[in-house]
Amino acid sequence: MYSWIKGDLNFDGRVNTFDMCLMRKGVVKGFDEVMAGIADLNSDGQVNEDDLRLLRDYIHGIEKGFPEKFYTKEIEIPEPSEGTRKMEYLNRGVSAVSTGNSVFVSWRFLADDDENTAFNVYRTTDNKTIKLNDTPLTGGTNYTDKTADLSKNNTYSVKVVVNGTEYETDDSDTLAAGAVSQCKILNIKQGGKIHFVWAGDFDGDGEYDYLVDRNADEHQKLEAYRSDGTYLWTIDLGYNSENKNNISPGASAIDVGMWDGATVYDIDCDGYAEVLLRIADGVTFGNGEKFTNSSDKQAQYIAVIDGITGSLRDYTSVPDDFKSVGTLACMMEIGYLDGVNPSVVCWMKNRNSDKTFNSITAAFGYENGEFGLRWKYINDTMFSDRTEYKKGYAEAHQIRIADVDYDGKDEVLHMGYCLNGDGTLRYHIDEVVHGDRWFVGSFSNENNGNEMYGYGIQQNNQYGLLEYMYNASTGEMLWTNYAKEGTADVGRGNIGDIDPNYDGFEVWSFQGLYNHDGTRIGDNSLYPSIRLWWDGDLLAESYNDTKFEKWNWQTGKVERLLSPWKITDSAGSDRGAPMFYGDIMGDWREEVIMTSTDYSKLVIWCPTAETDTRLYCLAQNPCYRNCMTAKGYYQSHMLDYYLGTGMEMPEKPDISIIQK
Repeated sequence: MYSWIKGDLNFDGRVNTFDMCLMRKGVVKGFDEVMAGIADLNSDGQVNEDDLRLLRDYIHGIEKGFPEKFYTKEIEIPEPSEGTRKMEYLNRGVSAVSTGNSVFVSWRFLADDDENTAFNVYRTTDNKTIKLNDTPLTGGTNYTDKTADLSKNNTYSVKVVVNGTEYETDDSDTLAAGAVSQCKILNIKQGGKIHFVWAGDFDGDGEYDYLVDRNADEHQKLEAYRSDGTYLWTIDLGYNSENKNNISPGASAIDVGMWDGATVYDIDCDGYAEVLLRIADGVTFGNGEKFTNSSDKQAQYIAVIDGITGSLRDYTSVPDDFKSVGTLACMMEIGYLDGVNPSVVCWMKNRNSDKTFNSITAAFGYENGEFGLRWKYINDTMFSDRTEYKKGYAEAHQIRIADVDYDGKDEVLHMGYCLNGDGTLRYHIDEVVHGDRWFVGSFSNENNGNEMYGYGIQQNNQYGLLEYMYNASTGEMLWTNYAKEGTADVGRGNIGDIDPNYDGFEVWSFQGLYNHDGTRIGDNSLYPSIRLWWDGDLLAESYNDTKFEKWNWQTGKVERLLSPWKITDSAGSDRGAPMFYGDIMGDWREEVIMTSTDYSKLVIWCPTAETDTRLYCLAQNPCYRNCMTAKGYYQSHMLDYYLGTGMEMPEKPDISIIQK
């Protein structure tokens, strides 16, 4: 006989809003026998809206319990519900930033917070603590403190209010006296050029820590820092990183061309993020140990590196199908291919003497405690000429990993084809060839929770195709734009809601501005760089070569929101992108990480405009969190719901928080 806690639908030992999400789905789609027994909270023999209402009231504290505490049955213990992906713990993420004459405080609304949760904000100065708000805050998770003395250190904390009762939270943030406005500055080691920053929680405290590259050093390096800038370790990538050719880089070279070769994630689900890294002979880890392979100096491996010590935890060989040609360049992104556990997906290529390429997409992860290859897919050799593809399917400068059909399991997408979570080919689009920019996500309320769409631009497409939108689940084209004659190199494109007069996202490229249904609505728009959610309304903003900009749909002109270099020494990467951007602290809006010009500081730019919009933090959205692990030619992150004018409030994500 086995027993399960009534209402605990994801088997994590607790009954909370995650179970509410599963209950909603089960009421609509049905449960199997065991799940139905656990979900039948009123013990009337059926699962329906009455049980959903009872669960809601229990979580809100209105109902004290269920008629039965346990469901007992003679049956094998089931696995956790399919699609319940294991994700990192995040704390409240309190962030305090100077606006010059006040302090902007924001914090996370978490996926397991009840929608009616309220908050109180406290400030501690000179060991004296006061509450700043008169009544609990129920709107956006932000507050502007106009009474702070900015010449003193001010520490801010937030308490949760549920049904009138106040509870402590697990985070605070101190704004130092005389802090620079609109940003946080972390002092790091002096060193060579930094191109990328990755974010992940190395120490398990619920705050994001940072990994930076020194990609221009003769021997490339990676450095790890805690969230407050405390140095942790350095990895020297050795002599195999000296070759920085962006088409055929060295066996351990990272961040050359579109090949990043590293990412950060809690790949073993122990509550602490690891570094995933392609390694080869000569790499020296953060604990001083050196990786040597006397039998094959060019052999390559995917390694799991401890985030706190920088030591080697696990490693496994990369596929050797094209080893005779040379080493494989590598791009990485995280995905949940079985819907529950993370995998690191590596896209790897090398080039033949006739300038054709060999392409392998492979997934690695933990199975029964062992780190290894899960599957590989080989895309047939392709010509490098963008106007002709002899075999295989089109690829771009970034992979996209998303649950395009909303079945709980992620798919792996290249620009011209899509792989299922098991590595089998889902579809391909013959008409699509190479393009530098493309996006996969939910583009309007219409396709939320049903099927994702894709939008891409083309470069010298031999059929004259300029840009297109398609169903990312099936590969079916939705609309296309063609050149009147010949071909064109479109070069850049982007997507977001920048005009409230039209439903859903707009797309813009060097060909013009279009509604997501393909209707042309303008000739000019933002420069198609990195889309941001920044200023507090539901329209999208942009980061463009260190400038923060917004499209004024009324005047048809671009407006400048922020010029970072006018506030403090800061610079972006040599590709005109930031070193990192994403929702890493505070409310749902996005932070941007740049560096000082001498690479001795990380400069984190934070939104400071008040907003009444309340959304769970974007880093807990499955599609968005995958995007945060990707680099390639850096592009805009996407969500599995539509975020823009007229949006429907998203359902809570189907995730379970990893318990340490």
